[in-house]
Amino acid sequence: MPFTRYEKLAGRSGSSWTIDFHVRNPRRSSLVCVLKTANRSSARPIVDHAVAIWHDLNHLAAGPEALSFVSLFDDTSDVWSNEDFNLLESLSTITRWSRPDEFITALSEAA
Repeated sequence: MPFTRYEKLAGRSGSSWTIDFHVRNPRRSSLVCVLKTANRSSARPIVDHAVAIWHDLNHLAAGPEALSFVSLFDDTSDVWSNEDFNLLESLSTITRWSRPDEFITALSEAA
């Protein structure tokens, strides 16, 4: 799937957000935010940042050319809590690095 790295998009607030990946799919393109840290104390601020991104860009999730939002957690370190996943699941599709098929499915079945 073709993709662009570090694309900058304007949010409703006027803030500019850098998205890790913009994956283009013929059915529906996706914006991907990668959440990665090996430090448990850094996990929540990273999640809060992703929540802010998806909330501010939610206007891009509507309309005929709507984008899907995917949060990709690097779960190779056990630093994420259920609360971290819960905070993002209402704003994006949650996927895990350890489950690549889940990530591919989220990108290819976005509709």
